[in-house]
Amino acid sequence: MPNQGPKDPPETSGSAATLGDPERKMPLQPESDLDQVVQGFSGSLKALKGIIKELSSQKEQEAAAALKYKAQEEYYRELFRDAPGGYLVTDTGATVQDSNQAASDLLQTPMDFLLGKRLSSFVSPSDQETFCSMMDLVRQGSGVKVRLVRLQPPGGSPRPVFLAIAGRRNPAGELMGFNWLVHGYPQSRQEDEVLQSQFTHLETRFIRLVEAFATASEMQDPYSSGHQRRVAQFSGAIAEQMGFSQDRVEGMKIMGYLHDVGKAAIPSEILNKVGLLTIVEGNMVKTHPQLGYDLLKEIEFPWPVAQATLQHHERWNGSGYPAGLKGEDIIIEARILAVADVVEAMVSPRPYGVAVGIEKALEEVYKEAGTLYDPQVVDASLKLFVEKGFKFA
Repeated sequence: MPNQGPKDPPETSGSAATLGDPERKMPLQPESDLDQVVQGFSGSLKALKGIIKELSSQKEQEAAAALKYKAQEEYYRELFRDAPGGYLVTDTGATVQDSNQAASDLLQTPMDFLLGKRLSSFVSPSDQETFCSMMDLVRQGSGVKVRLVRLQPPGGSPRPVFLAIAGRRNPAGELMGFNWLVHGYPQSRQEDEVLQSQFTHLETRFIRLVEAFATASEMQDPYSSGHQRRVAQFSGAIAEQMGFSQDRVEGMKIMGYLHDVGKAAIPSEILNKVGLLTIVEGNMVKTHPQLGYDLLKEIEFPWPVAQATLQHHERWNGSGYPAGLKGEDIIIEARILAVADVVEAMVSPRPYGVAVGIEKALEEVYKEAGTLYDPQVVDASLKLFVEKGFKFA
C-alpha cells in the first residue's frame, strides 16, 4: 500500500483545542486598561488633596474671622462695661440679661444681683404705669422713648433718673428684647430748676404747635371750629376719670387736638355740604383717619397719637372703619376718642344736623355701650357729667 501521509487530527471540543493551541490563549487585561485605572485613582487623589487644601484654607479664614469677631466683641464689651451711662439689656418681659457698672450704681444694686431680676421691681410704684407704657409703645413699633421715672431699689429710697428704651429686633422684625439707658437726674436744686424751666418752655411750645396744627385743619371746616379743642378737653377728662397718669392724660389731650387733622385733605365743599353726602363723598370723608395717620406717623410722639388718629372711627363691635377692628384690638386711646368725638359732635351744630343737647348725646352713647363703644369709657363719661359736673369750655 502506498505510504499515507499523517492523518488530520481528530476534532476535539473547543476547550481542549484552545488549551492545546499555543496561539490561542485566554485573553489577559491589557496594560493600557491598568494604566487608566492608575491614572483615574491618581486624579481622584489629586482632587481630594485639592479639597483638603481648600477646606484647610477655609478653616484658616474662619479662624481668622472668629478672632476678629472676638476682638470686636471684646471692644464693644469694654465700651458697654466702662460707659459713663447706665446700660441694661432685657428680654421682652424686662428681665435683666446684662448690665454695666454705671447701671448697677444708679440702681444701687450689685450687678450679680441684677441679672435675672425684673427691671420693673426697681421702679417706684407711682411710676409703674409710665414704665409699662414705654414698653407698650416700643412693642407697637415706636422708636426710642425717654421718660423721667423714679427708681427705688429694694430697701432704698427713690431716685429720679432719665430712662430710655429701644427695641431689639431680629432681621424679620420680631421683637427680641429691650435695650435701656439710665441717666442720672440733676441732684442740685439749681440744676433741677434750670432743667424744669427748659422742659416747661419746650412743653409750652409743643402744645402751641399742636394747637396751631389743629386750627389749620379746622380752617377747611369752619362749622367744626373748636371741635378738636373740645374733644381734647373731654378726652383728657375721661382719661383722668379712668385713672390714667398725668403724662398719659396730657397725651390724650394731644390726640384730641389732632384726631381730625386728616380732614385738611378733604375738599371743604364736601365737609360743609348741607344734606346727605353721596356714596363717593361719604367714602372720601371716611379716608380722613388714614390721611391723618399718614401725616402723623413719622412724628416721634411719646404717645400713640398716629395710631389713635387712625382708629378713632373703629367701633367696639367691629362695625367701624377703616380696618373693622373690634373690642380691645382698638387701643384704649382711640376708644376714648370715639366717645368724646361723638358726644361733642352731637352737642354742637353742624350744617348737616342740629345740636341735640348733652342729655340726648349721653343717652345715645349709653344705649350703644358694649355695641359701638367701650362700656368702661362710656361709664367714665357719664360720671364726669352726672357726678363731676363736667362742661365743655
